Amino acid sequence: DVLINCAGKAIPPESVQEITLEVWNEIFSINVGSIFLMTKIVIPLLRKSSHPVIVNIASTAGITPRPGWSAYGASKASVVNFSLTMAEELKPYGIKVYCIAPGRTATELRKILAPDEDPKTIMQPEEVAGIIRFLISGRGDCLQGQTIIVKGN
Repeated sequence: DVLINCAGKAIPPESVQEITLEVWNEIFSINVGSIFLMTKIVIPLLRKSSHPVIVNIASTAGITPRPGWSAYGASKASVVNFSLTMAEELKPYGIKVYCIAPGRTATELRKILAPDEDPKTIMQPEEVAGIIRFLISGRGDCLQGQTIIVKGN
């Protein structure tokens, strides 16, 4: 009934002059390619569901410029556009597609990227999970086909 695409890879800030094509491609493969493949694979199953939902996790980095984060930001911008496109493409099958763009969230990846940041001062994963629960409950239908920005603290 539900697919939640929550893949993410980032590296510490690196300018476009420094990043290699290999790293760029790896970030896109994980952040975008995995969402494409999972969506493609699960569509036949979701078409059989009475309340099919896809939730893609992007990032505010995909909608605002972040110097040093070109690969991550561009990949998450791709997730945003893919989500909006899938929302329209899958509408005839009754499949709802949502895209959440969280801001700074206290995840394991965030600890690596911002080791000096106190995780208690930023949004907690449970807050994002609450939004996902709301969307998959069927009460978030009016948010379908939009990018939902969740910024927390």
